Amino acid sequence: MDLINVVIQLIGGAAGGQGIAKIFSQLSSGPLLDTILGLIGGLAGGQLVGLIPGLEGTDLVGIIGNLVGGGVGGGALTAIVGLIRQALKK
Repeated sequence: MDLINVVIQLIGGAAGGQGIAKIFSQLSSGPLLDTILGLIGGLAGGQLVGLIPGLEGTDLVGIIGNLVGGGVGGGALTAIVGLIRQALKK
């Protein structure tokens, strides 16, 4: 795990969390919590992408893989928590 990869994963995750919250406003948990969830999900998603051969490292493919994996992970975690919060409100 390289520090630059972790930073890229966190950036992608924060962007993914905020993106999902903007697209599906009913899933938003507030800007701060959306960002925190995005960071956590981005780190997890980026680490999973790093397990795919060829997508690890700090070359262009690795950076894009970490960014996309972080974005998807951050968006997914934000959406999951938003759905759980909605279900608990009912």
